[in-house]
Amino acid sequence: MNIRALLLSLSALLSGCIIFDKKSEAVVFHQFAAPSAVPTTAGMPLFIPRAIIPSALRRPNVVLIDNHGWVHVEDAHRWIAPLDRALPETMGRHLNALGGARTTNQTPPEDHLVLLLTMDKMEIVAPDEPEPSIFSLPGSSVKAGSASFQITCRLEKSDGTLVGVRTLSASRPLKDRTPASFVQAQSANVAAASAELAKWLPLASSSK
Repeated sequence: MNIRALLLSLSALLSGCIIFDKKSEAVVFHQFAAPSAVPTTAGMPLFIPRAIIPSALRRPNVVLIDNHGWVHVEDAHRWIAPLDRALPETMGRHLNALGGARTTNQTPPEDHLVLLLTMDKMEIVAPDEPEPSIFSLPGSSVKAGSASFQITCRLEKSDGTLVGVRTLSASRPLKDRTPASFVQAQSANVAAASAELAKWLPLASSSK
């Protein structure tokens, strides 16, 4: 190692910086949109652990899957946090903001409810095309299709007793078939599903 390289390494260590190569600098990070202000909600805590995510989506990259079965992994577009953690955190913030529940991602010491989330699908519903191909997914398209989202919510007591199960679906048109447009549409879908969940949770809790 020459003196210049040694000095650069020491400088990075002392300043706490991370040196990225040019390829890393080109990576764009995405996250679901969620309310910035989270009001405190009274009532029994609702613990939302990590969600169950389809294996094809369990990766840092934004993955575009269409209803024809094509999968495209976007190497330059990645989630800012793992989806199994980002999804419950986002839905929890929506529920808090809507007054539907006092959510937490840590197991509460007191009596609480548990909301188990299973993402059934998060895909692009592609329009019928003569030769559908994964290579046509990114970029603009005359027929961009729509972003489809479906999640199954299982509400339990802290001892594992089932309270209720609900499957929620939402769909939004895509402006184009780009990762940014996909994330924006899916953020709207997550918000819509959370709004439905906020209405259902008090009813399900009071019925048991």
